[in-house]
Amino acid sequence: MQFPPLTPATFIKRDNRFIAGVQLETGRLVSAFVPTTGRLTGALRPGCRVWLEPAENPHRKTAYTLILTELDQGGLCCVNAIMANRLFYEAVSKGQLSAFEFEQVKKEVPHGRSRFDFRLTQGDLVCWVEVKSVTYVEDKVGMFPDSPTGRGRRHLEELANLVASGKQASAVFVAQRGDAASFAPFEAVDPVFAETLRQVQRQGVAIHAYRCDVGLDKIEIADEIPVELAL
Repeated sequence: MQFPPLTPATFIKRDNRFIAGVQLETGRLVSAFVPTTGRLTGALRPGCRVWLEPAENPHRKTAYTLILTELDQGGLCCVNAIMANRLFYEAVSKGQLSAFEFEQVKKEVPHGRSRFDFRLTQGDLVCWVEVKSVTYVEDKVGMFPDSPTGRGRRHLEELANLVASGKQASAVFVAQRGDAASFAPFEAVDPVFAETLRQVQRQGVAIHAYRCDVGLDKIEIADEIPVELAL
């Protein structure tokens, strides 16, 4: 997936969950929208280089959206949470994920009282999918979540309910950085989510994880990585 031309800047501070103060190369201080509810631990720190997408709406409160950050050890991380969904959609549509070889891909599909990220269809076979963005990596292990998430736990339980009713369901974790060699739930941050993930896997929900190649001009899913759920 191609990025539009991005504007380089330096991260100053996170004013709140959705607003960051950054300094452009001209020296001007501006506010940028942070497109995630996560803490971005390890991916966003004062003084790090960042890249911004200019807002199309000139009347928007923030003139930029934070897209990329430069990691301490080198490399880039995409911090736009919704990009994980777009990457999954692109990869499945192009037939690039062997675990998800489906002809039809529909986004944001309601089912009962819930709405799922994707419904994949191949003939009579249907698979429901929830996608999560991973931005934290420790010792080459991508971890989710980086802050407690009741919403994330509910999504897993809804997938398990689908499986219990005879349907196929998967939880997909997309590490939007290139240094994740495996994936594990972030036990120290949200042990309830971690245990829920193990439980729904035992109930039949398939768990998959992928890492991305990230550059200043594009991001794409590179390959599938192992999922480590054992304590």
